Amino acid sequence: MSNQKTNAIKTTVLIPHYNNLDGLHKSLASIAAKPRVRVLIVDDGSKAEQRPDEAKLQNCFAHLQVIVLLNEKNRGIEHVLNQGLEYILEHFPDSPYIARLDAGDTCHPERFAIQERYMDEHPEVALLGSWVDIVTTEGKKIYTYKAPIAHEEIKRSMFLKIAFMHPSVLMRASAVRSIGGYPYDYPAAEDYAYFFKFVHAFKTAVIPQSLTFYELNNKGISMTKRKRQLRSRIKVLWANRALGNPYFWLGMLRVCMLFILPYSWVLFLKKKLNIQ
Repeated sequence: MSNQKTNAIKTTVLIPHYNNLDGLHKSLASIAAKPRVRVLIVDDGSKAEQRPDEAKLQNCFAHLQVIVLLNEKNRGIEHVLNQGLEYILEHFPDSPYIARLDAGDTCHPERFAIQERYMDEHPEVALLGSWVDIVTTEGKKIYTYKAPIAHEEIKRSMFLKIAFMHPSVLMRASAVRSIGGYPYDYPAAEDYAYFFKFVHAFKTAVIPQSLTFYELNNKGISMTKRKRQLRSRIKVLWANRALGNPYFWLGMLRVCMLFILPYSWVLFLKKKLNIQ
């Protein structure tokens, strides 16, 4: 019995998918064999030729436990993420951790070993991120996104920038059960709003090491989506407003400036000043 507990899967990796099979294969191939993790892929109504096949993926990536949920219609990222969270909490109640990864993004070989060990040793932490290398579609490093690492600093910085890059996080399942799922009223910024809930309710932390590689595809950047995301960020800031806090006002000013600047300028500043 003790050996079974030792070998139990601790982490379920939630990957939303939409018409990106090559990216999905790339992400799965980056996940190391130890510790063994479970991967839940929720397909958001992809075209028939792009839909992931559970049996084929399990055969290709035998070191993982692969589960695929297929949706007939495209419902949107918030719905897919919450569908995945609900499935994990219902079907794997004994697995303590839920991780995130996006199709096309990849993991450091020791990502989950490092994150699981940290969470095991810090039971007070409910949300754990890491630094992230931003890379081109060819894998060339553009810059490293370095977030604050201690909770109080993270709490302050959330008004200025996202302290947690979404594909890098590991969440404690008990905390997810407590605060619920992603909100639906912040389009393109659901992660920002969700992580604010964690910061208010629990201790959080960031590992000062690049454990995830985030693929930046400039051709895929939609200006319409960017404007929608910025509007949602303003809503998130206002929902978490602290009128006497200078970080709140600086954060509002920063988002307003992002409306004005061309994206090429924004990317240049991100590289130089490490902002997100």
